[in-house]
Amino acid sequence: MEKYTLFIIGISLSVILFGILLFNVIRFVKKGFYKGEDVRVPNLYFLFALIIFIAGTTVVSSYGTMMVLEASFEFYHHILLIIGSILLGGGMPLLVMSFILYYYRPDLNVTERKLLKILMFVSIPLIVIGLWLYTDSVADFLTYPLWNGLSFTKGFITPLSSGDLGFNVKFYGVLIVIGAGISYFICDHEFYKAFKKHGLLDTLLLVAFPMGIVGARLWYCFVLEPGLNVFDIRNGGLAIQGGAILGIGSGVLFMLLFRKYVNIRWAMDVILPTILIAQGVGRWGNFFNVEVHGLASDAANWWFLPKIILNNSQYSSTAPSLVGEDKIYVPLFLIECISNIAGYFIIKYAVGKGLRKILSLGDVGMCYLIWYGLTRVVMEPLRSGGYEYSQSFITAIVMMGAGALGILAFHIYDLIRKKKGLKPRTLETIFKNEEEETNSL
Repeated sequence: MEKYTLFIIGISLSVILFGILLFNVIRFVKKGFYKGEDVRVPNLYFLFALIIFIAGTTVVSSYGTMMVLEASFEFYHHILLIIGSILLGGGMPLLVMSFILYYYRPDLNVTERKLLKILMFVSIPLIVIGLWLYTDSVADFLTYPLWNGLSFTKGFITPLSSGDLGFNVKFYGVLIVIGAGISYFICDHEFYKAFKKHGLLDTLLLVAFPMGIVGARLWYCFVLEPGLNVFDIRNGGLAIQGGAILGIGSGVLFMLLFRKYVNIRWAMDVILPTILIAQGVGRWGNFFNVEVHGLASDAANWWFLPKIILNNSQYSSTAPSLVGEDKIYVPLFLIECISNIAGYFIIKYAVGKGLRKILSLGDVGMCYLIWYGLTRVVMEPLRSGGYEYSQSFITAIVMMGAGALGILAFHIYDLIRKKKGLKPRTLETIFKNEEEETNSL
């Protein structure tokens, strides 16, 4: 038990300090509290001090982890651990603080919002670099394949665990929920800017998210692997295409029936691209499940990847379990994750803002279908087994076609309106307020 002491102390202090930070940030969001009339963001030094202390306690808990692993550290391990822990432990609360203040206190002045936006975007690479360095410091001392869930009767389990695991929670499911949460918060802010009210998407999330899970399960069991027990969800099996179809379909139907005051094409432009963020986060569930990969490849070709990915990619839950220390399964999950995240920013900024003068409402939303369809068209042939799931390849082509037809239909509809003397529906007015704010900086 003694070897857990330092870890318990460090993680407990981190949780307590993070709770204090979160309490103060949420209190400010709900009520606001100021030192004086001219000070809009209160106790900023106090909040940053908390973040620094959280980073310090993360170092403590990290060394506690080393004691648990009984790792024999060399000098470079210490350097990686300390720097990684500081960046990770400081970046996470910085992201949470700046995200909440930026999205839920839009009444702050332009300078304050600019600072928060900078902090928010800077914290993301800090977290990524910190996580990379931290995992590289411990990667040599971990057991592979990594845990992918927690059984309430067997403890932590791996993708290769067998037998009756009892009721268990898989990291895949947790990451799917986290991804959906991020997508929700981004969309909620966009709706707040338009309607000056938070929470308009709460019910939509409770409808579309479960329906997306149901659609993903049904598609897997009836299209990809016919004959599987639909209700045997403990053994996994989800197909994103089915989730997208049923989730988007139910979401659109809900908006048409219960949010009639919201332009459905504008709503699609806001919501659909953020699904790429959720899907990108969810792909890390495949990392823990050691699935969604390509054929075996020389590990030397992938030297630039973090050690923890290289080591875990030697295993597979859908192919021979070990390919050897000098080879790995090509991590397609990572490639798709990067494609999804990049796709969101390209659609939102390069297309949505760069081409807004020629876009019609709904075009940006349809770009999601085209981008994700194209991603899967490229990825499917590369998966282990080639065209094992040829249905997914065909579905991806259909998604691309649906997106292109949607854009064509929207432009034809707006052209007809224009000929009738009606005002065309464009994205110009949506970005007007944001553009004015940018020009005033």
